[in-house]
Amino acid sequence: MTNDATTAPEVTRMEIADHLAGAFPQDGGLDRDALLAAAACARPEVLTILRTLPEQRRYTTLRQLWEDLPHIPVEH
Repeated sequence: MTNDATTAPEVTRMEIADHLAGAFPQDGGLDRDALLAAAACARPEVLTILRTLPEQRRYTTLRQLWEDLPHIPVEH
């Protein structure tokens, strides 16, 4: 995606990580809805990407997200 005055910057793994890094518990895991709640202050493009995660999967680490979001670049 190009970055001009009419296009929002592309979402990156770094941006997602900034919103979710502190969200993961010591035990158990987070489902998609919990991740969305943790990232509630993120821009809409980030939330749209998080909504594509499988509903039934639980994530215990941030790294597990990239298995389901392989197309998201690390940074710009």
